[in-house]
Amino acid sequence: MNRKSIVATIVGSGSTRIPALIGSLINYKDRFPLKKLILFDIDMKRMELMKDYIELTMKKYYPEVELLFTDNEDEAYIGTDFVLCNMRAGNFEMRGFDEKIPLKYDLVGQETCGPGGFAYGMRSIGAMIHMVKKVREYAPEAWILNYTNPAAIVAVALDKVFPEDKRILNICDQPYSMIKSFAKILDVDMYDIEPRYFGLNHFGWFTNLYYTPTGEDLLPRLKDFLMEGHDFKPYNAEQREASWLNTYKNVNKILSFFPDYIPNTYLQYYFFPEEIVKESDPNFTRADEALVGREKQVLDLCQKAKEQQSLENIPLLTGAVHGNMMVEVAESIAYDLKKLFVIITRNEGIISNLPEDAMIEVAGELTKYGVVPYKVGKIGTFYKGLIEGQYAYETLTVEACLEEDYNKALQALTLNRTIVNPVKAKAVLDDLMNANKDYWRLK
Repeated sequence: MNRKSIVATIVGSGSTRIPALIGSLINYKDRFPLKKLILFDIDMKRMELMKDYIELTMKKYYPEVELLFTDNEDEAYIGTDFVLCNMRAGNFEMRGFDEKIPLKYDLVGQETCGPGGFAYGMRSIGAMIHMVKKVREYAPEAWILNYTNPAAIVAVALDKVFPEDKRILNICDQPYSMIKSFAKILDVDMYDIEPRYFGLNHFGWFTNLYYTPTGEDLLPRLKDFLMEGHDFKPYNAEQREASWLNTYKNVNKILSFFPDYIPNTYLQYYFFPEEIVKESDPNFTRADEALVGREKQVLDLCQKAKEQQSLENIPLLTGAVHGNMMVEVAESIAYDLKKLFVIITRNEGIISNLPEDAMIEVAGELTKYGVVPYKVGKIGTFYKGLIEGQYAYETLTVEACLEEDYNKALQALTLNRTIVNPVKAKAVLDDLMNANKDYWRLK
């Protein structure tokens, strides 16, 4: 395989997801060869925690790649071909507020959905707009692959601010993770499954799962399995926290009411908000789970590598979902492979009875020109109503941020299915606004 080597920039390289992404880049080096890798974060101290591990790993497995660590955005994008964006504005400190403040008002405390997702989105929008402008100063033709959450709100904002930029792609790894889990249940290779999907990010449904060797739609078989009393489990259930296992189990619950399609796991927050709140611990949310789980495990390994200045007894971290998908997406675009993913794109008639400018999530091929989405056609009234309400929330959130408009923020939160009550919407908005005063403001 003889492919042109790539210069790639990872934005948000202080994230503990990055060592596993490095592992994915190493595992895919024949398919997505690098000549230079730029690791950029505004917080050099954070990046330093993992720097030794990354340097030692790249030296051992990928020594031909030039490596640059930087907190200088004026050198982060020079000559880059791909920008893999993985930033978290406000880090884990703000994620904690996103999850815990709503629970004070008996509202869903989740980082991408409900009021927490609103606050996170308001922080992400400004940071992402700044990043895109900076990238375009130095790399006007680079592909910007955005995995920054909440992807739905970020996608609407970037489409509004940069409507003519065709080299920004917003994508989420949860559909990919679900397909991997479907494949384990069905005992097939996930790369032999071609999904069909419609909705918004974290708010959609799988309608078909075509098995490419035979052309069979495996979705009916999967639905039968789940509706016969088998819990839906992630492919790596033994490694997941209890809250994630419950999240997957709620797919069964949603199916018991609406058996047409397989729902995205995140729909639990919109269908069962009261139950989710009751099950939540206001003093120990998923942010805390991550801090004592993945975050600690990765940082401990990196600290060990730093202390011993070797990789002895240290495994190569790899990203079975997040990292692998990021590299596979970039590979498909770089070499025009036309591989199928569930991606976020402007509607423009894909779903015929939704607004043309809606940023929807559907199955589509990724080519050197970007997304070639598969047509969905007309969707049922129930799904249309749900999506239109959620899309109105996302649009008002973006407008509230760009215009610093308090009234639009209040309207957005009142529209959100996890809130509905304007009294609660106002109370949680005021509290979140105070916690986020260093990041966004409203008038």
